[in-house]
Amino acid sequence: MGTTTSTEPIKRNRGGTQPLPLTRSAILDAAMPLLEEHGIDGLTVKSVADALGISSPAIYHYVSNRDDLLDRLCERVAAEVNRNVGHELDDDVAWDDGVVAVLLEMDRTFARYPGVAARVLPTRRKSRAEAESTETVRRFLILGGFDETVADQLLLALQNLFGGWLLDTRPANPSSLERSIRWLLRGARR
Repeated sequence: MGTTTSTEPIKRNRGGTQPLPLTRSAILDAAMPLLEEHGIDGLTVKSVADALGISSPAIYHYVSNRDDLLDRLCERVAAEVNRNVGHELDDDVAWDDGVVAVLLEMDRTFARYPGVAARVLPTRRKSRAEAESTETVRRFLILGGFDETVADQLLLALQNLFGGWLLDTRPANPSSLERSIRWLLRGARR
C-alpha cells in the first residue's frame, strides 16, 4: 500500500464497488506525507480526504475527529522510530551506543514531522510504540550494568533531557544532542 501526496489523489469510483476500499490504514497512509509536508498545524481532515479523492465526512467513519486522526498519526510516527532503530542495531552494539541510536533516531523522525513532538511529549498518553522505545532504552541501560532502579532513574533523566531538546529550539549544532546524552550516561556510570 503506497502513500500519496496532496497533488496525487487516489482515483476512486463513485458509487458501486470501489476498487480501493477505504480503510483506517489507507487514511493514515494518505495522511503521513501530508503530516510530513505541512506539520500538525497544517493537516486537516479535508486535506486527507482530498488526497484520497473522497469527501471529508467519509473519514469520520474511521476516526472520531481530527484529534483522533492526529493521535493515530503520532502513534505511526513513534512506530517509525522503532522500525528504523531495529534496522540500525545488531546484537553486538555497546549499551551506550544503543541508547544514543534510539534517541537520535527519535530526533530525526520527529524532525521530519513538525509538531508531533510538541503534541506527544506533554500528554503522556499510553502508546504502544512509545512504550517499545522506552523499553529498548531501558534494556540498554540494564545491559550497561545499571540495576533496575538506577536504570529507571536514568531513563527519566534521559526523557527530560530529550523532551527539553525536542520542545525547545534545536541549536545550530545538532551533534550537541549526542554529546549531551553521552555526558549524562558517563556521569551516571561514575
